[in-house]
Amino acid sequence: MPKLTIDGKTIEMPKGATILQAAQALGVYIPRYCYHPSLPVSGTCRMCVVEVEKTAKLQIACATEIADGMAVRTDTPAVKKARRDVLEYLLINHPVDCPICDQAGECFLQDYYMDHGLHKSRIAPGDKIRRSKRRAAGKYLTLDNERCILCTRCVRFCDEVTRTGELTVSGRNDASFIDMKEGKGVDNDYSLNIADICPVGAFTSRDFRFKARVWFLKKTGSICTGCAAGCNIEVHHNEGIVHRLMPAPNPETNTWLCDRGRMTYKVLRAGDRLSKARIKKGSMEPEPALRQAAHLIDDAAHRAGPESVAVLGSPYLSLEDNLAIAELASGSIKTGALCLDFSCEQGVKDGILINKDQTPNANGLKLLRARYGGLDQNALIGLINSGRIKLIVAEARALNSLREKLRDLSNIPTVILALAKSDLDFDSDCVLPYASYFETEGHFVNYKGRIQKTAAAVAAPEGVQPLWLVLSKISSYTGAPIKIEDTKAMSAKLSEYALGKSVIPAICKPGSIAAKSTRE
Repeated sequence: MPKLTIDGKTIEMPKGATILQAAQALGVYIPRYCYHPSLPVSGTCRMCVVEVEKTAKLQIACATEIADGMAVRTDTPAVKKARRDVLEYLLINHPVDCPICDQAGECFLQDYYMDHGLHKSRIAPGDKIRRSKRRAAGKYLTLDNERCILCTRCVRFCDEVTRTGELTVSGRNDASFIDMKEGKGVDNDYSLNIADICPVGAFTSRDFRFKARVWFLKKTGSICTGCAAGCNIEVHHNEGIVHRLMPAPNPETNTWLCDRGRMTYKVLRAGDRLSKARIKKGSMEPEPALRQAAHLIDDAAHRAGPESVAVLGSPYLSLEDNLAIAELASGSIKTGALCLDFSCEQGVKDGILINKDQTPNANGLKLLRARYGGLDQNALIGLINSGRIKLIVAEARALNSLREKLRDLSNIPTVILALAKSDLDFDSDCVLPYASYFETEGHFVNYKGRIQKTAAAVAAPEGVQPLWLVLSKISSYTGAPIKIEDTKAMSAKLSEYALGKSVIPAICKPGSIAAKSTRE
């Protein structure tokens, strides 16, 4: 392998590697605008110039391949002057709107000016070229051409990643600007990644604009529960409010994050988020409602026997919550009408990230079904349609997925577990709220079989608890407790019944993500 030195440090790198990649491996940071590790190299910004021994001109580190014996300097006077000149050129027409720019705090222009610039502009503010501002560039994006430095990251993303090609560079010379082809917006399923990779705030998220200053945001590592991909994410939050989700690149799961996944946090602030239980007579505090749920279960089991109570697991719920559902059915109610069967077609459907399986934990249910058994879907549907089921205990979305195959449920009492009113497309005798996976921990198994863990970034509404704890309390009120009173007891049961001790070390823990943000 070629061996080279960078700023006096020696390293061996595979043939074909670039100076920039070698520098990153050594921990030597070279500033860049157009370069992104997940996009084709363009070499347009010239910010990453370095001095290579025995070479007449400065070279761009992002596109120059290494050679054996190469000696590179990243901090010579010529390099520093070149960076200052590039910055001055980029700032000639850049608006001085940092106080109102959403990129403030994450802007490469700000950072590099402090590190490499600190020069006084030779252009009066009134002489700057004005360009269009606040252009709607799709459902989730706003484009401010005045801020753009033509790094072309956005164009390359649409051309090479999504292959939708909505963006182009129009005009020539200093009149060039990023434009939308034929006036169409950027409406691909990954559009918000463009706001992530834009280094200067030309593209910003319409969802996040003016919601919070980034330096106030706290970051919690977690996973996306939008589909079976199991993307690693960062939850950005402050004072108990989640403001945005960002991808946390992991070679095992994802580089990017789809727009649908980014919007999963909306359930926390939706107007129909459930913070109170609901019964036929109206709303009720969660704790008394647990007694009502236990009463419905006892009443059905007493009148028609335990087998008349159907309990349905859910591919939308964590291993912990589904384990508690299975324990409630087999250990507390002692019904054989337990269904953990939600097999889905899995695999990447768009060649990028989005999975055919739009549930996050169908594979997790397979682990539990191997332990608890139970009915398949068709058998459960047959029991319900035959009239032998007198009560259904289920998570709302799981039951909704079976509705087309079920007859009218209006005559069957139900105990429904739900996050939001929008999850309910029928009346229920008892609806119990539970904490979302931004508010509690939970394990999920993605389509590759990788076991990962969500993290509690913010607190749940007062009185709202993790679903497994809700079910544990219901079991206590029925007189047959499943004895899962705390996280320690749940972890022990999860290890014993679902994961197995040999699998525990493979779990991706929140905050363990080593890769940098997609902004770099």
